[in-house]
Amino acid sequence: MNDILDVMLADESFSVIFQPIFDITGERAELWAVEALTRGPRGTHFESASVLFDYVRLKRDEVRVDRHCCENAIAAAARLDLQHVMTLNAHASTLERDRTFPSLVLSACEAAGFPPDRLVIEIVEHVPYFDTVSLRASLTELRAAGVRLAVDDLGFGHGNLRMFLDVRPDFVKVERYFVDGCAADADRRILLRAIQSLARDFGTKVIAEGVEQASDLDVIRELGIGLAQGFLLGRPSIHINPVADLDVARAQKEQTCSGKRSFA
Repeated sequence: MNDILDVMLADESFSVIFQPIFDITGERAELWAVEALTRGPRGTHFESASVLFDYVRLKRDEVRVDRHCCENAIAAAARLDLQHVMTLNAHASTLERDRTFPSLVLSACEAAGFPPDRLVIEIVEHVPYFDTVSLRASLTELRAAGVRLAVDDLGFGHGNLRMFLDVRPDFVKVERYFVDGCAADADRRILLRAIQSLARDFGTKVIAEGVEQASDLDVIRELGIGLAQGFLLGRPSIHINPVADLDVARAQKEQTCSGKRSFA
């Protein structure tokens, strides 16, 4: 009997949705990028990303699924005529084990007419990697083509400071656990301030994930973090339309009610 992953891949039942990432350095937030998020078949447990990718890792099938998801996301962005940066996830273990992965990504960009310099690979470390030489060789090949790199979920699971040295990322994403509620939690602010300082020393930009409260957004801005993502700013959508699809109106209302300035 075929494994459920074989069935889903054969049926091409994975879908792609996009969540916006905003540049919040100005008086008005501006759409900077979208993150491509893969979901399993609708109406099944695998529609949840956590369930889907926990199963992928359980089956140790990260390489095959990452290849499919990257090709699928790049093709979807091209169909929607995306004119912004796109970020997409890949396991560090995939970049370590599969030396053909960079060429697959670049071939997918060429086939879709999507410029590699508008692509950011978010490296997730839910599965540890061991061969740093192979990992760096893959990253060098991607960088040579203009692809930028991000470390995803800093502070979550296996995500650790080793990745700063091994990847030398252009961006680092701070896990929502440290962001959500930071306005009311001095300890969270201390950690965020330290991460921002470390990133600045490395020449890396920080992306704050999980921004759901206007007060937290104010703190993120005050700390000098320039990029943010979360339901306050915009929910995942099958479209890419910063006017029609992003939940900006709700965010504006929340800002007004809190007495803070409007950000979008």
